[in-house]
Amino acid sequence: MRITQISRPTQLLVAANVVLLLIIAVQILYPAKPAAAESHTLQDSAAILPEFGDVSLSPPGMADLTDMLGRPLFFVDRRMPEPLETRAPAPPPTPLRLQLEGVALTSGASIAVLRNLADNQLLQLAEGETHDGWTLDSVNSNSANFSRGTQVSELPLNPGANGRRR
Repeated sequence: MRITQISRPTQLLVAANVVLLLIIAVQILYPAKPAAAESHTLQDSAAILPEFGDVSLSPPGMADLTDMLGRPLFFVDRRMPEPLETRAPAPPPTPLRLQLEGVALTSGASIAVLRNLADNQLLQLAEGETHDGWTLDSVNSNSANFSRGTQVSELPLNPGANGRRR
């Protein structure tokens, strides 16, 4: 088996990495301590700063900050903006849940026979009567017209109802 030789630049990089690793290990194991002259200088510089000598650095109470809270820094006019009024959107209107099953047209009245799709019950509505807010406007031989506010709905006669016999 033949061992490939490592090139000279690769050997130098490996050696440099080993030396750096040794230097870092020595600094971690034996951290440097300040010299006696430097520690004396640090104590003297602390004496030069009298504003931190006797003053307590505890924050003021919230009662002392009421003026600051009334005039916030980050608004141009230093006044709190008025909260925006948010309105919940109106719920969508309930759709017409009826199916036209039959019509009865007489000279005096027009009646629609409807199946309520919510509970599968039969209803009889004459022109002008309402169901769930929907008003029956007109009935003709093959459809019924309903309205609620601006909504208009036309129900065609159920195709399975024509020719049905019982």
